[in-house]
Formats: sequence, structure tokens, C-alpha cells
Amino acid sequence: MRAFGEFRMQSLGVFLMTTIKLSSWHIGLWIVLTVVAAGLAQYSCIRYNDFAGTDKTPGHVAIISVAVLSGPVVGPIANPYAGSDFTKSAVKWTLLLLCGVLVSLCPFVFIKRPVSMVVSGLSWAGFVAMSVVWFVAAIVSLGIALS
Repeated sequence: MRAFGEFRMQSLGVFLMTTIKLSSWHIGLWIVLTVVAAGLAQYSCIRYNDFAGTDKTPGHVAIISVAVLSGPVVGPIANPYAGSDFTKSAVKWTLLLLCGVLVSLCPFVFIKRPVSMVVSGLSWAGFVAMSVVWFVAAIVSLGIALS
């Protein structure tokens, strides 16, 4: 016969289990990060135009702002004359980071059984971290391309 405390702990263990799957929260996170990164890119391009006296049109600045979603490739999009070495490096980093983002999504795609809250938290932390790294790399690439 089980003790009352043992039954209660077993129930609590089931309560702390959760399933993880791709959801609208993933898309929502990317939308928020895209808006923040695009706003930063637009602000940076406008400030760069004022400072350096370049002739980037509002249309070109808008294209750069949308291209932030493409990750580190935004640098060669913003400045196609940055050189082939920079373009190759940006493509290499984009592919590397894309692999990282896809790997961070794997737990949400392939794990079908309930997992502990720790596994769920670590999965979300990995996805959030890779998403932030993706957009930070885009802004860094843009900064290098415009310098």
C-alpha cells in the first residue's frame, strides 16, 4: 500500500511533464526579433547616411531593413562592393548559423513524448539563444559592410 506522500509526489511528477512542439510562439519570437533588428538597421542606415553623406535612398534602406531577416547575408546586400571575401564569409556564417537555428528547433520537431520542465526550458533557451545570435550576426554584418 502506498503512502499518501508517495502518491502526491508521483502526481506532482506528472504535473511537471510537458510536451514541446512547434507553435505560434516560435513565429512570434522571430517576428519580434525581426522588428527590433529591422528598426535598428533602419536607424543605423539613416544615421550612416547623415554621417557619411552616402546616397542610400529610402527604398534601399527599406530593402536592407527587410533583408535583416536573412541573417549575416544582409551585409553584402547593403554593400555589394564590400568585396568577394566579405561575401564568402557572410555566406559561410549564414549557413553555419542556419544549421544552428535548425538544430535548436529539433527538440520541438522530433520529441513527441512528454518531457520534464528542465528539458522544455533548455530547448526554449537554446532556440531563443540561436535566434538572438542570428539577428545579432545580421546587425554585425551590416555594420561591417557599412564601415
